[in-house]
Amino acid sequence: MAFKRPSFLPSLDELEDRAQRRSVEGATPKGQFDHPTAKYIFFAGLVLVVVGHAAGAVLLFF
Repeated sequence: MAFKRPSFLPSLDELEDRAQRRSVEGATPKGQFDHPTAKYIFFAGLVLVVVGHAAGAVLLFF
């Protein structure tokens, strides 16, 4: 017995149409970050990781 798809979910045809439209549009040229805050958090985390590793290397080797 197959399960019935809930009515609040889009039909499989609608999902297929959305996927077709997205593939025709292609990727947006904005880059990887959709929100400026996400970019700032990413770079802040990257700086913390690099500084932490550099400090650990200094403490370990000197």
